[in-house]
Amino acid sequence: MKQILAVLLLCAAGAWGADETRAVEEAERGWARGVTANDFALLEKVLAPDLVYTHSNGLVDSRDSYIESLRSGRSRYLKVDYSELKVRHITPDVALTHCRALVVTLQQGKETPMNLALLHVFVKRGGQWQMVAHQSARLPQ
Repeated sequence: MKQILAVLLLCAAGAWGADETRAVEEAERGWARGVTANDFALLEKVLAPDLVYTHSNGLVDSRDSYIESLRSGRSRYLKVDYSELKVRHITPDVALTHCRALVVTLQQGKETPMNLALLHVFVKRGGQWQMVAHQSARLPQ
């Protein structure tokens, strides 16, 4: 009986992990949808109020300053095309995503493609996964 219970608990833990992994991946993709569609309601849901957003050029934004740059048109994302997206759970309420993506932005009226490595930190708050940190680095062309 104890063996059956142990197997059932392991199966339940595996299923919980898969569900949480999918939820983190959905939050990750929510960021990409939000920035490319200028969906500010989605961004306010997926980006934590205490977000630290470090761009590949070293500039740092808060959630409010990041969203404001999108609202004003100073920043414009045309595409986020993932070639790799991995989720790693650190604790039940903290997860990392490590991604590689082609990100195309509009800078001074010119499309600018960048191959980026992205590291995002997500925290589960109130049942919702939210990004609390973004770090990107440009990859060689």
